[in-house]
Amino acid sequence: MGVTKTYIALSLLFCQGVTYGCETTCRNNVCDGVGNCTDGCVDGYWGPPACNFKCPVDCKEPNCIMYSGHCNSCKYGYWGDTCSSLCPINCIGRVCDKSSGTCTQGCTSGRYGDTCNRTCSPWCVGGKCDKQSATCFNGCVQNYAGSQCDECDSNHYGSSCSLECNHNCENSTCNGTTGLCTLGCKRSFYGYKCDRQCTCCPSGCDRLTGRCNGDCPVGKFGVFCDKTCNQGKQSPVPNTENRSSLYVVIIALCISLLINIFTIIWIFRNKACKRQDVNQEKKKDTDSISIPGIYDTAEENAGYQELGQLSGPSHYDHLHGPATDK
Repeated sequence: MGVTKTYIALSLLFCQGVTYGCETTCRNNVCDGVGNCTDGCVDGYWGPPACNFKCPVDCKEPNCIMYSGHCNSCKYGYWGDTCSSLCPINCIGRVCDKSSGTCTQGCTSGRYGDTCNRTCSPWCVGGKCDKQSATCFNGCVQNYAGSQCDECDSNHYGSSCSLECNHNCENSTCNGTTGLCTLGCKRSFYGYKCDRQCTCCPSGCDRLTGRCNGDCPVGKFGVFCDKTCNQGKQSPVPNTENRSSLYVVIIALCISLLINIFTIIWIFRNKACKRQDVNQEKKKDTDSISIPGIYDTAEENAGYQELGQLSGPSHYDHLHGPATDK
């Protein structure tokens, strides 16, 4: 009995951590005392503690990462951590990057984008375009333009670029969506699509309003030159050259008139100044003559008075009067 117990004890001590209680999925059948596989898992299994999970079926190698179950690489046509996603169908060879799913060999004809999920413009010649930029390799089919052939050329417009720009547009060029003339109209036409004709404008008309740019022909008037003068009352409107000459004459007359006005003003002011100078001179002469004249008159009067006094009756005569005979 004692021998049996000793054998069992030795057996337990010897088997612990080697074979006893280890899962068959533990590599080399090695585990610790609680059953955790210490040498990893056999091919096709993963997961602590006892490698009891199967690796994804689309892993390229039979083994996978023990602690996550992620594949080291994928089988042909699959991508993702567990290789559970199919590569895009439009990848050439159905080959794609394991982590991102982007097509590594390019796209099939007519497709572009990282995962080849976008379609090249149907107006690319041959339907082929660059994988990244979508630029058409061989140019565009008729009536289309642009690097991706996604717009109308300069002479067409509409949803399918099948409508021609009005030939009255300058260079037959118009907006690819609206058909509006982008460079204006040819001479004698107006409107957003240059589909209206100027009436009687010899010099053309405004491309939007239709108003005549220059003078009307003889016998016509109005902003559109579409009204006829009454017979006998029409008068030719001077052309641009005559009008320019008329402006020159008017300006010359105005300048001449201003010069004459300034000349007349200068003459009158000059005369007024001279007249004022003469008056001042006369006043000075008068003042210088009249002052000594007063004294001369006074002296003359004094002389006469003295003579009068000598010639008049004496005081003696007045006192005694005439003698009388006795």
